Amino acid sequence: MNGPAPDAPPAGADPLVGSQVGSFRVTRLLGRGGMGTVYLAEHPVIGSRVAIKFLHESMASDPTGVSRFYDEARAVNLIGHENIVGIYDLSVLPTGRYFFVMEYLEGDTLQARVRARSLPPHEAKEVLLQVCGALQCAHDRGVVHRDMKPDNVFLVRRRRHSHFVKIVDFGIAKLRNAGWTATTAAGFIVGTPEYMAPEQCDDRTIDARTDVYAVGVMAFELATGRLPFEARSVPQLLLAHLNEKPPRPSDFAPIHPTLEQAILRALEKDPEARFPSMEAFAAALEAARFDAETSTAASTSTSTAASTVTISPALAALSAEIRVPGTAPEQLEVVELTRGGLFLRADRGLPPLLSRVVVALSHPSLKAALELTAEVVRHVSAADASAWRMTPGFALQFANPPPEVRAALTTLADEAAREPTTSPATGAPAADERLGALEARRRGGHYALLGLAPDAEFADVRRAVRALRDDLEELRRRPLAADHPARATALLALVDAASDALGSPAARLVHDARRGNHRGVERCLQAGVPDALVTARRAELLAAEPARAAEAQRQLARAEVARKLGNAQVAGVAYEAALAADPLDRGARAAYAAFRRSAGG
Repeated sequence: MNGPAPDAPPAGADPLVGSQVGSFRVTRLLGRGGMGTVYLAEHPVIGSRVAIKFLHESMASDPTGVSRFYDEARAVNLIGHENIVGIYDLSVLPTGRYFFVMEYLEGDTLQARVRARSLPPHEAKEVLLQVCGALQCAHDRGVVHRDMKPDNVFLVRRRRHSHFVKIVDFGIAKLRNAGWTATTAAGFIVGTPEYMAPEQCDDRTIDARTDVYAVGVMAFELATGRLPFEARSVPQLLLAHLNEKPPRPSDFAPIHPTLEQAILRALEKDPEARFPSMEAFAAALEAARFDAETSTAASTSTSTAASTVTISPALAALSAEIRVPGTAPEQLEVVELTRGGLFLRADRGLPPLLSRVVVALSHPSLKAALELTAEVVRHVSAADASAWRMTPGFALQFANPPPEVRAALTTLADEAAREPTTSPATGAPAADERLGALEARRRGGHYALLGLAPDAEFADVRRAVRALRDDLEELRRRPLAADHPARATALLALVDAASDALGSPAARLVHDARRGNHRGVERCLQAGVPDALVTARRAELLAAEPARAAEAQRQLARAEVARKLGNAQVAGVAYEAALAADPLDRGARAAYAAFRRSAGG
């Protein structure tokens, strides 16, 4: 179908861009969806950024559309989970345009990472576990998302990770008291066909297990790089979800049986045969092995990487005693530990699958051994280990440990999961060079420290600050030389100072004005700093340094003479000098802009 999309304004004439919505100024369009259009907005003084979602004008007179729009905000507010996008306000413009203000996310969608094949297995596992945790919280509060797919999972930088999950678009979510069905009143299918559960495809009642199915499709896609069902048309896709048995993921990629079993159970046609909850699915994913080659290489002393990485001491110090009924207790090596289970090295005498055993875990950090009941969920024979380049042995899944034991396991598992660090012998010189370069750059001021031009965009400032913080926090947390923590800490303080000075329009206006950086001042004005604030800051600057006004007027007079004589080069230098002396003089800025337009610059 040709022609503009609904509500698409003429090119260059979007009435919302530049408008004021509450305390925020709308700056640009971010994207369009089935129900609304999302814009980026920024507070003109403190620089905070939000996303504002406007209901399409064509739906504003439809009570059902307005109700669904409000339901999205209600559903998100009801959940209140850190892995779900936050919504701060909901209102309507005087023109009748409904909107809500929500958290602005800087990052990539999971779909973009899947398409680029840029999500390592351990990150894929962490992403899926975060998704499961957020959806379990939603289900506990009576909300089913109904449209889970990689496009609705944002990965943002948080806590030094680049894959912190934010689930978005609860526009078709249903609250428990609203009744759950798979179609709208008009009979249109609700959901994305590639990820729809069978009960969504034929208008049966849906519940939390509908989201389990969709996340199972996502897990299949992350593990194999393709969808379980592919077809040329939507009806064919729906029929496949209804009637076709999903292929085994191992037909397309070398994945472990535990992961394959978890994915296939999530994709069961009958909801009763699926995992009963996201929590149960998460436990299976936690116990599954996503990347055997990496795990084995890191845990075997013969690995070629053993000379360049440091193995986490948690596993080396962990002792596991296995007690199988009818046999003597046996001490086995722990190869991998997660919050949900562990994998033990064993060349022979594997306990039967699905049998129950008792495992006692001892560690120097524990006051007493942890005794847990566990179920044998996987065997890896010597032949399998050779084919898969794994360690022979068996996997155990813990059976409902009490809260205090679960907390101790979580601490141990998190310590064991820490990424190995580069050895000091190979990494220290590079780190020293990096620290030395930053220490040299600090003498050039905030822009030099961040590696930015004086007229850098605010987004570039934020990106540079985040990148430097991540690098320095990592070096402080995992130093490669004795002096690294102190040096990194000192530099972090300077990065924070640069962020405070340049991160918001109001603060940067003062910083750049004092230093005569009129190009940086221009960025602040473009961001919408109010005229009253500019006037007040200029008065403060000239009161503190009265000579600035006289120098600016002298240079402006020189510029005008040069302009009239046709000497554009001298005029341009004089205008620049005038603005360096008094960067907040709007009259001088206007004169310089007019000169540049007339000179074609």
